[in-house]
Amino acid sequence: MLTAGPVVICMGLAAVSVACSDYDSQVDAPGYSLEVVAREIRLVDGLAWHPSGALLATEEYRGGGLLKIDPLTGSSSYIARDLADPDNIAVVGGQIYVTEEDSSGRILRIDSLERVHVFARGLDGPEGLDLGPDDRLYVAEHTPDGQVVSFALDGTRRTLARVTNGEGLRVLPDGTVLVAETSENRVVAIDSTGEKSVFLDGVDSPDGIAIDTARARVLVTEDASPGRLLAVDLASGELSTVATGLDAPQTMLVESDGSILVAEQGEHRVLRLRPQLEEEQ
Repeated sequence: MLTAGPVVICMGLAAVSVACSDYDSQVDAPGYSLEVVAREIRLVDGLAWHPSGALLATEEYRGGGLLKIDPLTGSSSYIARDLADPDNIAVVGGQIYVTEEDSSGRILRIDSLERVHVFARGLDGPEGLDLGPDDRLYVAEHTPDGQVVSFALDGTRRTLARVTNGEGLRVLPDGTVLVAETSENRVVAIDSTGEKSVFLDGVDSPDGIAIDTARARVLVTEDASPGRLLAVDLASGELSTVATGLDAPQTMLVESDGSILVAEQGEHRVLRLRPQLEEEQ
């Protein structure tokens, strides 16, 4: 989530009207080594994999862009610029979908030639975005009386449920939609009928949600400084802490080796938490 107010961005980047954290990240992630994948990505928020294998990231401010990042070198280039608070990303069939949280309330579609199209409009603060097993795009609105809306890829719209300040959104393989209700300090689960239940409660401004399929768990970040990265075991419901001391962590990706990429917005960087072998610990 973007905090309003014109201030100068941290880490020596150019001055823009965006929020900036005074907290210095002091990440503690037992059992993981820390690597910086990319630096100086202004207010980095959404993460996804480009069809080429590169990393996609959004800059969450008015005039921000969508970047393609080499995950080995950290070098980056813009796919699109001058977007209206770009937030979350979904890649479907080689097409890139991006939510714009600004009052324009749009979902953009960027084709393989990097041409930008408007896929949907008329949403209210859209943030979290994910493709469900029914091949529909699900999006959460970040407003007090927000909605979770799904779209067929032809643009046909359907409302699933009401949410309060929805941010991160992920769809489980069984079709259950998980949404971070950040102002309510909880993550809710919504079934196919729109019935809502509490999945995780008592967290500090939950934001990003990721599914760690190999470990059968759901990962959740807290948009706080310091913020935590939490894990919920899908079988037992047990809650554990993966990392503490993060600076406004947002979206996550889980790599094939179990590494977790985290958009650490307060530090304008993407971190990798790489699992350590037993002999390394």
